[in-house]
Amino acid sequence: MVQTEQITTALHQKNKKQAYKFVVFQLILTFFIAAFFSYFGVNEAKSALKGGLIAVIANVVFVFLSFKVDAAQNQEMARQMMQKAVSLKTMISILLFAAVLTGSAIEAAPFLLTYALVVMLQFCTAFFFKH
Repeated sequence: MVQTEQITTALHQKNKKQAYKFVVFQLILTFFIAAFFSYFGVNEAKSALKGGLIAVIANVVFVFLSFKVDAAQNQEMARQMMQKAVSLKTMISILLFAAVLTGSAIEAAPFLLTYALVVMLQFCTAFFFKH
């Protein structure tokens, strides 16, 4: 039984590490897209960077809360934490969108395109991280 707990704890830590690696990958992608948009102008690059950072910041919070509890040790607590993580991720995204849109001028296309690409990348996690 002790060995089983060690295995599940090790698996939890491995998955947590992979999730943080994925967020770092999203951040790197954000910087590459912003660098691409810098060809079109500084405002376009800043807009792209802001769009990508909204997704990345929300995902950091989500990953942090999602992996706070090991589901193998406490399924109910892990489920509750996951629900809180999704809710908080959504609220943070909304607040960051509101802050960016009410703040300085942005270029809509680079902003929304980068946000969409970074978010859509989440649906490709199985391709990047095989278990």
